[in-house]
Amino acid sequence: MSENVNWKRVWAEAVDYVVPLLKLKVTEQAIYFYLMRHSRMVGSRLVTVLKKTLGEGVQRSEFNLNEHLGRLARKGCVAFRGHNQRGVVLEVFLPEEIVDWLHRGGYKKVNLDEALLAYKDPAKRRALLRRDRDRCFYCRKRLEITELHVDHLEPISAGGSTRMENSVACCERCNREKGPAHASRYLYMLYRMHRLSRERYKERVRALRKLQLAAAEKM
Repeated sequence: MSENVNWKRVWAEAVDYVVPLLKLKVTEQAIYFYLMRHSRMVGSRLVTVLKKTLGEGVQRSEFNLNEHLGRLARKGCVAFRGHNQRGVVLEVFLPEEIVDWLHRGGYKKVNLDEALLAYKDPAKRRALLRRDRDRCFYCRKRLEITELHVDHLEPISAGGSTRMENSVACCERCNREKGPAHASRYLYMLYRMHRLSRERYKERVRALRKLQLAAAEKM
């Protein structure tokens, strides 16, 4: 029987907070969610895995199991609890437990609800719109604050952060069309569809690189 846990909240906390904060790579995310599915979601803190079984579960035919599990352990997502005839035994932690581990390790603890709702902060929304000159970052449509959507250049699901350097003002249409794609891919799509001129496309790529450099400097 699974724990009495709000799994919708757990998923949101993992995707919106743990993944960007710990910079979990795509394979690390896949392994973490797979392990959670076969441990905490069935009411156990422990799970025993073999490389072959885990590889099939996350659709990775060849990867260094020990390397990825070691990274997840160092980041507080799992802990090694021994071996048995069926494989390595791991304890899997929920996002709220990982946050507590980070706090004890010297990181700043934040309120998960505040982190999830940060995009609704009126001051941050106004600052974002001013930075992007009251226009959609992608198509350059002029925006009012009531029309503003906040988009992430590198999607949260791909390891992107919620920092301002990874966030841009966006219109409703671009926000809907871009979906989980990276900003560079969506800009190229707009160019190929003749919704951006060649000159505008190059200018937008320069603006994207500027934000990416700013994000890299703060890492």
